[in-house]
Amino acid sequence: MTAQSSQPPATAGPYIRPIYLPADDGVFRVYAGDLLASVEANTQQLAGDVAFRLTPRPQLYGRIAGGQAWLAEMVVGGRRPTLALPANPSLKPPVASALPTRTDDSRPWIDRSIPINNMTVGSLATVERFVIHLNGRLSDHPFPLCATQVEMQGQLPFALPDWTLRLVAVDEYREGEDFPFIIEAIPDALPVTRESVEQLQRRLFVILGFVAGREVGLALTAGLDGSDEVMWATWSTPRIGTGQWRWCPDHLVDDALPDLARGYALLTADTTMEKVVDRAMNLYLVANGTQPVDARIPLACSALELLAWAVLQSRQWITTDAYSKLTAASSLRLLLQWAGIPVEIPSVFTALDARRRSHGQPDWEAPDVLAKIRNDLVHPPKKLTQLEWPTSDEMAEAWRLSMHYLELVILRLLDYKGMYLPRLQLTSRWVTHTETVPWG
Repeated sequence: MTAQSSQPPATAGPYIRPIYLPADDGVFRVYAGDLLASVEANTQQLAGDVAFRLTPRPQLYGRIAGGQAWLAEMVVGGRRPTLALPANPSLKPPVASALPTRTDDSRPWIDRSIPINNMTVGSLATVERFVIHLNGRLSDHPFPLCATQVEMQGQLPFALPDWTLRLVAVDEYREGEDFPFIIEAIPDALPVTRESVEQLQRRLFVILGFVAGREVGLALTAGLDGSDEVMWATWSTPRIGTGQWRWCPDHLVDDALPDLARGYALLTADTTMEKVVDRAMNLYLVANGTQPVDARIPLACSALELLAWAVLQSRQWITTDAYSKLTAASSLRLLLQWAGIPVEIPSVFTALDARRRSHGQPDWEAPDVLAKIRNDLVHPPKKLTQLEWPTSDEMAEAWRLSMHYLELVILRLLDYKGMYLPRLQLTSRWVTHTETVPWG
């Protein structure tokens, strides 16, 4: 084989790398230089850093230090300054801290870290691509290998409206020390606007979170020009939470993520439905967390009620006036019928079956029992002498079933026809025991 023939084809894409790397102390410094510290109308300039740490909890923060009297008055007085970058700062990722060192031990010295929710800097005028650093687990399964201008790399391509995207697992990832995944995002048209970047980030948050079964934080985003210089950036303390179950185990991600993104792209043609599904996905992420189960069930049921309200009317299954006369159980039953999901109580859910019989309603179906449990959790009992709160087993099954319905309805709305891991046999399944969705 000749040296020339061993080269990747000219059309090979770039080897996608993180823009921000941890320093020896484990801190990701995204900026080092002059900062503007402000309290009310008082603004002062001093050297400092903007940095991101992954542990013990992800946090963007600024760090300032000095012996100036105004700094001592500002910080010691209990006032937290807001931080900003000066005009036209260098956004090249720093290799060292800009914090001054203490040289005179006889003078007071202030060294403070100041939490930052979000900071956006630079200009988008010459930006051609973005690298988004993700905090949160998506998959340990290798992504498809593709040729790059350097060497083979696992990259998972997918697309959202106006964007071409590639998901990459970071090389030699160390938990708690590195961002596990990055996304390269290339806009279909230039110049790109801040609004379109924010829209992309919002869409990625809900789609990636739905795949992972937990919130996946979009922490650091860098916009690069044709020379790969950082010209624009948005840094934030990410929203990130816990998860208990995922319908999409690792080995399904390579197929599921592109399919879901394709379905979501079609959904965006209807602005109202996109907003509804966005909200339902956010409720899903919280309901799949580790909060007490009696708080998670109402969230899952609220998401189902919202989807029923939107789907049944937009798909012309029912008029607005007729919908207003439906009970929550009836609307959920119609929603499940629209999606092709069975409405019977699964045979393994013996606690739910016992609850309907204890209420003298042997003909109740799953929507009726879920609505009853949800109402008993959010409303006070009718009698002090008869507390009708559900048992632990009933709540555990109600949560599993409501989340099962919620996952399937969202998948149906995104026109997903692939495999998934059902919750109905939670204790007797391996992650490889997946099934085709009911309408597949």
